[in-house]
Amino acid sequence: MRSVLDDPSGNLPLRRPGVSALLALSLARLNRRRPGRRRLPFDARSAGQGGARLSRLEPLFLVAGCILAAATFAAYYSVRVITWAVMTDELQTTKLATSIAETGSLVPRIHGSYYGALSQLYPLLIAPFYGLMSPPAAATAAHALNPFLLASAAWPAYLLARSVTASRAAGYAAVVLTAFTPWLALTTTLLTENAAYPAFVWAVFLCQRALVSPSASRDVAALGALLLAFLARTQFLVLAFVLPVALLGHELTFGSSDANARSWRTRLRAGTRRAIASHPVLLSAYVVAGLGAAVLALVGSLGRVVGNYALPFSGDLLPPGIWHSAAVHLDYVVVGCGVLPFVLAASWVFTAVARPERKEGHAFAWLLLVLVPLLTVEVASFDLRFTPNAFVQDRYLFYLAPLFAVAAGAALVQRTDAAVRVVVAIAVGGAFAWLAGLASYDNHPIIFWASPAAAFHPALVTAAGWLHLSPGLLVRVAVLALAIVAAALCAWPRVARSAVALSSATVVAAFGAFEAGYVFERFAEPAMTRVNSVAEARRDWIDAAVQPGSTVGLVPSPLEQSTYWWEAEFWNKDVKRVLRVDDGPTFTPFPADEVSVDFTKGKLNGPQPADFLVVSPKEERFHLVEEAARVADVTPLRLVRVARPYRLEWATRGVSADGWTTPNQEAVLRFYGNGRRARRTIVVVLSAPPEAPTPVTFTFKVDGSIRRGSVDPGGARPPIRLAICVPAGGHADVVLIPGAGARVPDGRVLALHFDHLGTSVAGPCGSA
Repeated sequence: MRSVLDDPSGNLPLRRPGVSALLALSLARLNRRRPGRRRLPFDARSAGQGGARLSRLEPLFLVAGCILAAATFAAYYSVRVITWAVMTDELQTTKLATSIAETGSLVPRIHGSYYGALSQLYPLLIAPFYGLMSPPAAATAAHALNPFLLASAAWPAYLLARSVTASRAAGYAAVVLTAFTPWLALTTTLLTENAAYPAFVWAVFLCQRALVSPSASRDVAALGALLLAFLARTQFLVLAFVLPVALLGHELTFGSSDANARSWRTRLRAGTRRAIASHPVLLSAYVVAGLGAAVLALVGSLGRVVGNYALPFSGDLLPPGIWHSAAVHLDYVVVGCGVLPFVLAASWVFTAVARPERKEGHAFAWLLLVLVPLLTVEVASFDLRFTPNAFVQDRYLFYLAPLFAVAAGAALVQRTDAAVRVVVAIAVGGAFAWLAGLASYDNHPIIFWASPAAAFHPALVTAAGWLHLSPGLLVRVAVLALAIVAAALCAWPRVARSAVALSSATVVAAFGAFEAGYVFERFAEPAMTRVNSVAEARRDWIDAAVQPGSTVGLVPSPLEQSTYWWEAEFWNKDVKRVLRVDDGPTFTPFPADEVSVDFTKGKLNGPQPADFLVVSPKEERFHLVEEAARVADVTPLRLVRVARPYRLEWATRGVSADGWTTPNQEAVLRFYGNGRRARRTIVVVLSAPPEAPTPVTFTFKVDGSIRRGSVDPGGARPPIRLAICVPAGGHADVVLIPGAGARVPDGRVLALHFDHLGTSVAGPCGSA
């Protein structure tokens, strides 16, 4: 007897209607197969579906594995960091993160006031650490996060390479070249580059998508990515200028019906019309932004758009030496990338623009063409004008590495125009070999956090010594050799393109990992993981001494190293304010509460923001009336509890902030009663500048008595003890008249220095 299951067509006549017949018919239809197609057994079909799923998940596993490998490698060093690398950049990051955690607002505030640091992405990402942990623990957590943030740029690089080439091999090549670079050393710092690196690649990827397939949603995504990149690094404002230029170039040169028109003016008008018609959302956003910028310019507030970077974006943007500096910046980045990705990228971008195969590749090529020179000139201009000694900081330009990686991956899998790309690779290699000669590889300071790629140059110097070559000649020879390698890779047989791409990228990535390891081992680890008395002591000693949520203010004095004041604020969350006394130094560019010494009334005039103040025991301008004091275990700073208003025990006039007097000019030491009439003993230690040709004389006038003496050049006189009666409701003065002094190296003419000024109550007035 035949069953309905024997005929998958479901056309057997049913002898009896009912549930059984309907069930049989349903089973037959579910089991129906197409004519001429053999049914696979159930287990074979399941295996095939599982293989397809695994194939789809392969990129996820491989890209995530690469990110994990690079991050784990860098985290081995970054999680052991116990100090800071650059001030006040890292202090700014932690203060902004703390502000976000405490206020829940992205408006940048430091010391209770607005501060125009608009790069808020990285502080936002680490804000939970600073909200929930102590500053030392939060810094360690941030250092653990950094490697994963930085290496995560490999994911948008993969997506961009897949979009450009439709090749997984090109995507994997871009992944390893993006993840393994010498700039992994930046993970040992709390700098915005850690978040800016992936944000930049995401922005380029989303801009490329908007150029390739115009739509309202993609335009919105591109605008959002531009905003995110701007919030990651203010310098990425340049992307907002790159996008419309790349869009116009793409529309003018890719597959337009009037591509062969004789008039460039005609082509320009047509391309502009297409760009406007295809991107109404982008156009609207740029029009609104332009009108807003015009209004701000009219009222003189355009600089507020970039916050603290208003000055770098104004003035002479092309200072003398800009082109040489731009060449050196590019040299450092290209050499840090291993040279080969740059040469391959150059060979690919030429054919991608002139003879495009894919719209996706053409759009990215235009972004690359516009972005590389513009970003290079921007960075070179900044370093020339604002970096001491015009030091080359390649950390500002290493964002080009993922772009070179994507274009290099595209070049490695491209199967057409081999002859053209070979010629371009050789030509670019020769040109860059000449350009590389403009840079110095053995005659510049090493600052690993500012220029991680340049920090590898000592290794090049060593290698050049082994080969009996100069470092510059070694680099030029290596560039020419790698240009030949790039030409050979461009001409490689088509059948092996994927294997060639992966093998070549792996070798270059291994070199990048070696560079990073060298910088970590030689510079970052010794500097950032050193164990000293400060590291062994409790770094958050101020937070530990006050109640949680208290407000502590710093009163910086030039008599202590700036490092002490930085670390007091860096490691202590409750240090929220800074007092600037009589226009004195604060050692940071952040907002400060302006206070002044009221010499007549014996108090500090101005804001009174804190019940606790951190002061220097060497302070010679004034001494606060203290309710309680705690001295730091390691640093010379003192944490004191003070009553408000801030009253003074004593103050000086005619004494500089760093404790010096002027020749033949009176210096007054005034002591205040503060409601208690008492006799006080004053202990003074004076020293003279070593430049003084003869001993520096002095005269003290106290309660009508006179005391004279002198101090030898470069020496300190034994303590001088004076006695004075201070009335309860007034003050008493001690006058010092120094003799001739000497001119010191900083140009000032100085007499005597107060090495120590102390006072103690000796009993009631009138007693001996």
